[in-house]
Amino acid sequence: MDWKTLLWWLGPWCNQELAPDGVGFQDTVLRTSENAFRFRLYTGSARTGAVLVLPGLHPDGLDDARMDRFCRVLAGSGAVVGVPELPTMMQSVMVRSLLEDVELAARFFTQLMSQNDVETFGVFCISASSIAGLHLATHDDWSCKIGRLHLFGGFSDWMEALRFAMTGTVPHINITEQLQVDPLSLPVVYMNLMSSFPTFLPLSADVQSELFQRLHHYVGQSWEKPEVVHPIHTKAIADRLFTEWQQSSKVEVDWTTIRSIFYQACALESGGQEVVHTFLDKLEMEGLDTDVEWLNVETHCSRLTVPLDISHGRDDFVVPHTQAQFLQQWSPPELTRVFVTGLYHHTGVVSLSRLIKSLLGLPKEIWTSIQMVRALAKLTKR
Repeated sequence: MDWKTLLWWLGPWCNQELAPDGVGFQDTVLRTSENAFRFRLYTGSARTGAVLVLPGLHPDGLDDARMDRFCRVLAGSGAVVGVPELPTMMQSVMVRSLLEDVELAARFFTQLMSQNDVETFGVFCISASSIAGLHLATHDDWSCKIGRLHLFGGFSDWMEALRFAMTGTVPHINITEQLQVDPLSLPVVYMNLMSSFPTFLPLSADVQSELFQRLHHYVGQSWEKPEVVHPIHTKAIADRLFTEWQQSSKVEVDWTTIRSIFYQACALESGGQEVVHTFLDKLEMEGLDTDVEWLNVETHCSRLTVPLDISHGRDDFVVPHTQAQFLQQWSPPELTRVFVTGLYHHTGVVSLSRLIKSLLGLPKEIWTSIQMVRALAKLTKR
């Protein structure tokens, strides 16, 4: 890929609603034992290599406008781009089946690329999918197919990331500026804890299942939607979802308790964060059996044999940028580079006002971003 083209399209100086012309895509449905999902292939006029993009948690999947634009930018810069609509990412939860889905996507992408005499490809992971990229890069069957791995906003400690997404702070770690967190991260935290820990909430399995679906609908209708303002608009969404649930239910339940839990999870009533912190504190103190051991990235990092680039936005309000340091410490130093930049947050470029605030440090930030984009361009290097 041409790094100068990437720098232009991905920088804050470019209109983030525009994308390169001449890029098309084709969708294919892939199936595993548990899931069926779309795989999208983007191609432009120039094809100098291949990149597999693994998206992060987002209910819009391939229909997320920012994901679509990013893949178009990569394709417009010379890459053939494959991106799977991973079911667990669309559900906004971390479930182990993610790894099987990613392996299927890698297998399909490899077959497509072999038809064009492309033997290796780069892997770009966004946020939560970093564990899936590390899984591929250290897998006996796939490490030989991957030429380079790039993690953007990846995590080193999943539980710490859950806390940070709610508060914008990390205990015992010096982050000089309090970040303004997204209150709509809280329902995603609830959904993840419900998926991994059946004892998280004092509810029956049936009620938890319905609560999960209502929270997922809430996230899908409100999360990262510019036209939706919390709580002005999200309160109306929650009211409608809860009323529909109550009217359609055929079992007798304590609706007062359920309503309280639902509205706390939606960050519309106080107390939701405290419920999460109390539960996580209990996990750490008692060492309860968990289903999240597969999210331990340290073992993957130590086994890496492919070049690893780690990029993280200093204003990331979901995963603290300090976690990039641990990813670096655990990975082979001769293969690993880290870029922490103030030009990006968790889901895109920072605002113009934020750039103006950091005007004195702008030359350094631009230089870091240039190095980061040049590393991104190397994903297609054969």
